[in-house]
Amino acid sequence: MHLSGIVFAFSALISLSTAHFRLVDPPPRGFSEDMLTRFPCGGQSMSKSRTSVSLTDLEMPIALEMGHDQTAVQVLLALGSHPGSNFNITLVPTFRQVGLGDFCLPSVSLDEQRLGVKPVDGMNATLQVVTNGDPNGGLYNCADITFSSTTEYTVPSSCKNGTGVAATPFSGEAATRNANESTPNGQPQRGNSGSGPTSNIAGHLETATWGVLGAIVVGGVALL
Repeated sequence: MHLSGIVFAFSALISLSTAHFRLVDPPPRGFSEDMLTRFPCGGQSMSKSRTSVSLTDLEMPIALEMGHDQTAVQVLLALGSHPGSNFNITLVPTFRQVGLGDFCLPSVSLDEQRLGVKPVDGMNATLQVVTNGDPNGGLYNCADITFSSTTEYTVPSSCKNGTGVAATPFSGEAATRNANESTPNGQPQRGNSGSGPTSNIAGHLETATWGVLGAIVVGGVALL
């Protein structure tokens, strides 16, 4: 390999290893490595443009770039145009993800049963991905979405899974624990240095089942 190729590969590795995680799709509000610990949304303001979600399919892909070899991940939702910290809907209960690089949940449900209300054309919401912090607390990133009767469900090219990437659901107490309170192995954190108040995160959590996570991640991901 030429020296330039070695330098490029090394730089890419360093970049990935220093990043906790990135929300790639839907496009996030913004990203600041130094502000990821701020709840909600990593300190990012509401986006001027929202990603459209199909009212026909009521599901969407979520593509992430993971910077740790194992992570506790959770996906939440808040309804409304200005939800503040009211992320009280659990789209994907906390689960364990392993492997660096690309990771995708190709079909996260946004149906009436999940949301508690029937989505209608033009209804706004904000999706928040939460992971465990390093070493404690949580990391947060958000994307603003809107439901649309004219949008079709599509899986973007960014929705892919890197070599060695895998996911497994937690069970019991680990499944009901928020990601910002969990270790990658599903154990409670010994301390919480993150700024995210746990009382505002998914006030009503459901128990993770194989059906919930398995149906979401089967697209190209090894299930442990």
